[in-house]
Amino acid sequence: MSNGHFKDCVTPTDCWCEIKRYGILFGIAGMILIAEVVGGIISQSLALLADAGHVLTDTGAILVAIIVSYRVKCGANETRTRKVGGYVNVLLLGGVAVWVLVEATERFQEPREVVSWVMISIAVLGTIGNYVQHRMMESADEDHVTHESMHLHILSDLIQSIGVVLGGILIWMTGWVLIDPIISILIALMMARWTWKLLRKLWSGKYDNKHKHCCHGHHHH
Repeated sequence: MSNGHFKDCVTPTDCWCEIKRYGILFGIAGMILIAEVVGGIISQSLALLADAGHVLTDTGAILVAIIVSYRVKCGANETRTRKVGGYVNVLLLGGVAVWVLVEATERFQEPREVVSWVMISIAVLGTIGNYVQHRMMESADEDHVTHESMHLHILSDLIQSIGVVLGGILIWMTGWVLIDPIISILIALMMARWTWKLLRKLWSGKYDNKHKHCCHGHHHH
């Protein structure tokens, strides 16, 4: 895949590669989500369940990205459509950050035993899936809010998965279960910061009138 286009792509100016890429991301996110929900319940790890909640909003964000890309393909106003999608994704990212913070605060008052080996193995699987998604986004040469918000969702997910792996290892070594909510809070704060940055870019109009990959019937011969 070069510049976000798949090998069998014939007309890069008018192709479905963006939607195809988000479709693959959606499939991977779905598999990670199921594994993390099951693993989070079994291991009682909030960090893992928080990651699952994060992946759930990722799947929502990917759906938004697919709808936005499809509407742009069908000739909708690109700037406006991508902006609306950007705001929806900001809400999703910010919502998860708040949810994780609230859950983690409760966990400090009532710490729970965590089955660290389940937490570690599921989080390793999540990390691998997120890394594959991250590489797919990196390979795409896009410059619009849909791409950036999607990239932030996946990057924050990758960092979160790595955090859960490290947390699981620390709990396994020390038996200190409060590591679980501490990691969750750090991740929530990081997500809140990214949400704010994306929101500021949307407000400042940084993404306005960027028709880098304009596909409204303009074929380059």
